[in-house]
Amino acid sequence: MSQPPPGNGENVLSLQNISRTFFTALQRQHDMLAFSIAGLHTADPKAYEHFSSVSRVMPVPQAHLPPEQMLAYARGLMMRTTVNDLLTLSSESMVQCHLLCLFIREQGKTQRRDPLIEKIISEKQNAFQKMTLQDRFTALEENFGIVCDLEDGVFSLAAALRVLVRGGMVTNDDITPDGSLTLEFKAMQDFEASAEPAKTPEAEPELPPGVTRHVLSDENKPKMVARLTDTTRTFKPGEMLNLTDSELLGLNITVAKFVDGLLRSVDHFGRAQLGESS
Repeated sequence: MSQPPPGNGENVLSLQNISRTFFTALQRQHDMLAFSIAGLHTADPKAYEHFSSVSRVMPVPQAHLPPEQMLAYARGLMMRTTVNDLLTLSSESMVQCHLLCLFIREQGKTQRRDPLIEKIISEKQNAFQKMTLQDRFTALEENFGIVCDLEDGVFSLAAALRVLVRGGMVTNDDITPDGSLTLEFKAMQDFEASAEPAKTPEAEPELPPGVTRHVLSDENKPKMVARLTDTTRTFKPGEMLNLTDSELLGLNITVAKFVDGLLRSVDHFGRAQLGESS
């Protein structure tokens, strides 16, 4: 389904192009985060001090951070940047999906350009871009029936970013009526796989004299399967908002699931408006 404005194929406003753009960006985000985490875990203090002296001069030598403090600072910056980038990707995916829904509803299957329709689309899209995050969710649902399953996960990103830009400490301004700040996100966890039906035991082959049978170390270990699960972290006022490496990577999974659900809902809207063959 697409509504092609003038331009080449890559610039066509379509669900396929939106999906390709955002999932590629999420993959780059994931790779960069994994690379950054690996770098922090393998950072060499001597190499840090070496490159700190390469320029022969520092803006404020008295403020130069030693390796252990720089490591904490770099991790905090990585966390803040990750949350900000993922929130931006989530928000921008909503903007692009709203624009596509506007074209589908206002222009339908008509390929002829209509200045009046283009004006209506432009005005409504500009109004949508100025909305708060909550209002965007409401507008998508009320105007097009677009349901975003992981809305709470995106709000968690926004709540976390507000805390992180202030330095990372949770305050009374961040908490909900229950007295805490709870972040919700997805994570992959290992679970024991269901046991396979027991096989009829076969007779053990007779071993040659002097040969001993040894059981392989992993033969008796339960088989594991990875599943996507809901995860929460709760913070009280006065606590620092800090996420583990796996939780940070889980935020990336959360946004991927959010975008996937958003695109599926837009696809459903488009097929209802234009027909299954569109």
